Amino acid sequence: MLASPAMPSDTSDRYAVAREALSRIPHGVAIIGAADGAERSCATGTAMYVSFVPPMVAIAEHPGSRTCKLIQRSGAFSVSFLHASQQDVAERAGRSAEGLDKFTALKIKPLEAPGGAGGAPGVEGSIAVLWCRVHETRETGDHLLFTGEVVAHLVDPAKVDALLRYRRRYAHIGHVTSEEAPEGYPT
Repeated sequence: MLASPAMPSDTSDRYAVAREALSRIPHGVAIIGAADGAERSCATGTAMYVSFVPPMVAIAEHPGSRTCKLIQRSGAFSVSFLHASQQDVAERAGRSAEGLDKFTALKIKPLEAPGGAGGAPGVEGSIAVLWCRVHETRETGDHLLFTGEVVAHLVDPAKVDALLRYRRRYAHIGHVTSEEAPEGYPT
């Protein structure tokens, strides 16, 4: 049974709805990577596909973050979908780090972009890595929404147990409940 609709009880708490309702949206955990020259950064995030042809994904980044600024300067980013065994990587990527290279500072093993895919590193050991060129940027509340065209990708077919974020916790998928769809939904 669903609880009756509610407004946040404390209107001075600008994150109340995010904690109470938005945290109930399950997401695959992704590391968003960005680089401009020797400066490299990453942040935990989420992604969703927004087009099949051309293949495009959307991410949202806080405009004050170093990762966001590097995406804006370089016009490129990577999205690394983490395996359930990579929770420690997600926790490290969510922290701040000193220096030009957050990957090195936080001991996150980078996966270099294939030639022509831009300089944004992915995360080694991920289920899948998408290298994207920014197609569109849009202000959305307290974040910037980037739509990126996938220009290269790498998938590890042996890894299927994705790390999830749900109810402000990390979790994993568990077990499969259907066969893979040969065509159509679910994609």
